[in-house]
Amino acid sequence: MAVKAKKRDPRKELKLLIQSRYPIIYVETWEEERAQELAEQVAEELGVPLYVWTVTTGLVRVGTRNPLYHSESPRAALSNVGSLRGDALFLLKDFHRHWEDPEVVRLVRDLQAKFRGRKSSLLVTAPTVSVPMELQKDVARFQLGLPEAKDFQQVILPLIKEVEESGRIVKALDGSGRRRLARNLSGLTLAEGRRVLRRCLLSRRRLDQQTILDVLMAKREELGRSGVLEFVELGENFAGLADLRNLKKWLQRRRGAFTPEAEKFGLRPPRGILILGVQGCGKSLLAKAVAFEWQIPLARLDPGRLYDKYIGESEKQLRQSLEGAAKMAPLVLWIDEIEKGFAASAGAADVDAGLSQRMLGTLLSWLQEKRAPVFVTATCNNISTLPPELLRKGRFDEIFFVDLPDAEARRQVFRIHLEKRQRNPEEFDLEALAAAAQDFSGAELEQVVISGLYTAFAAKKPLDTGVLLAELKSTYPLAVTRREDIERLRQWARGRAVPAN
Repeated sequence: MAVKAKKRDPRKELKLLIQSRYPIIYVETWEEERAQELAEQVAEELGVPLYVWTVTTGLVRVGTRNPLYHSESPRAALSNVGSLRGDALFLLKDFHRHWEDPEVVRLVRDLQAKFRGRKSSLLVTAPTVSVPMELQKDVARFQLGLPEAKDFQQVILPLIKEVEESGRIVKALDGSGRRRLARNLSGLTLAEGRRVLRRCLLSRRRLDQQTILDVLMAKREELGRSGVLEFVELGENFAGLADLRNLKKWLQRRRGAFTPEAEKFGLRPPRGILILGVQGCGKSLLAKAVAFEWQIPLARLDPGRLYDKYIGESEKQLRQSLEGAAKMAPLVLWIDEIEKGFAASAGAADVDAGLSQRMLGTLLSWLQEKRAPVFVTATCNNISTLPPELLRKGRFDEIFFVDLPDAEARRQVFRIHLEKRQRNPEEFDLEALAAAAQDFSGAELEQVVISGLYTAFAAKKPLDTGVLLAELKSTYPLAVTRREDIERLRQWARGRAVPAN
């Protein structure tokens, strides 16, 4: 039987940190409301009061209405905390903005000594972690994470009642359908999920199978705003890709690996593949074709967009993207040109103060430890820039090398692109075209067909073999202009990668 991953329990984790006497716990989250609900649950279990502070309301004990006298400023709030006796939890919202005040830091350090013998902690909520050097050894980092599908199940019915106040909603979903709806909301915050679901209900006034699809499309829009993880429309099936026989066969054998039947059989979902190859030979198209063939969503992670000018933001964006991918599983995660985001040498790490190495460490840990059915399809043009840790077994199931198409594959490429443009391939001499197109990539052959169409249209004559042959003669493929680079790539792949062609 397959071993199921143990689900984390944020309530138990936070309770354990408090009981371990951490004076400061940094709750990294965008969702203040969820963080406060969690703190209230833990405080109740521990039998201690919870105080909540914001700069606008001051320090208020949960269950009461009036704040403590003159507790609005961060200094006054900390002074009030220090004067209170007994165990308590203190939830400080947006407090990270006040770390630059040396008196605030000193007051916090003074509180640490008072908290040592007490069941008390400062809980600081913020979207990103920012801690003064003096406090770093005393801070426990706690990631709240995104809500589970079960959290969204609790949201659906109350939200339906809310929307029904403005008019009747037709309900055509049973419990199984609502569970699917909740899974489609996974990957969003609760606030985002409520907005998406409310929008879909108000637009259709129905809760049915179409609502499930509408929610999925709306979620894609919501996630696309981050600019890091974006949903991609499914591409063509394998029939639309020339050659790549070995790789297609490998993928087709694993087509049903994400089903409950496969889990009962004892199979774990495949981890992913790294596709190395010459530019323009169909690596990106293949990533889309995998999702189409397996009929599961496709999300694209652009490593180049992860990097942020603010300290800690890049690592946070990567963690959130990977966490979001796991929440949306089953999913094909396409990491396009993976070499753009991760350094292979210490020299590169020196340039960016070790950021690229930290990013690499985050990705490696996730690839090694992930249990969610996320199939990673990473593409790479320059293998020499990738660190060896990323290439060892366990990160990916297999490394495939995509070479330039052979004669038979070139004939298939011409056939595919002529048919796409409403031309009958039987009216062309495909043998002659394939022979003349030696060392051309698939993308270059497509451009030959497109250029031929422009030439024929300008000359007011039909597209024929002669026009395409002339276009081939006037084009210098990448295999000519970068012959040495391609040969180095082939040499590396020999004995290290499985030929995809």
